[in-house]
Amino acid sequence: MTTGTGAVQQRKQKNEALAEVCSVRVGKTLYGVPIQHILEIVGSAHPQPIPLAPGYVGGLIHYRGDVLTTVSLRYLLEMPPQEGKQDILVLESVNGCFGLLVDSVGEVLTVSAVDYEPNPSTLDERRRALLAGAYKLKEGLLVMLDPERLDPARLGEAKAA
Repeated sequence: MTTGTGAVQQRKQKNEALAEVCSVRVGKTLYGVPIQHILEIVGSAHPQPIPLAPGYVGGLIHYRGDVLTTVSLRYLLEMPPQEGKQDILVLESVNGCFGLLVDSVGEVLTVSAVDYEPNPSTLDERRRALLAGAYKLKEGLLVMLDPERLDPARLGEAKAA
């Protein structure tokens, strides 16, 4: 008897588990970043290239008196470079702040844990290291990004290993 009640309670708690996610586009795919990691959105920026930097480094930007390293999501996803300006999400991680270059920033979406799916087992190891599952939306999928996995310091350590 208690198991049935417990299962109903678990479903109810899962339904109540909502998260706010900032949607971004890279190519035709919609990605999401938890808003608690986003400090600011910098639209239409041109990062300064850094000679001899790893390919995932999109360049440097001047941000509120500091210089931030940007990470190219297109490069990490093995997509061709974007022509023209890109939007930048300024993200906070354990190692400090960095910028994430995306094609465009969308809206903030509220998603439910009920609609979350973990990465499929068929996903290659490289993408599994970058992506954190997906949410099912009416219009398709929202592929989740984990800012800690995109941190330039962590990417550098992974490349060195």
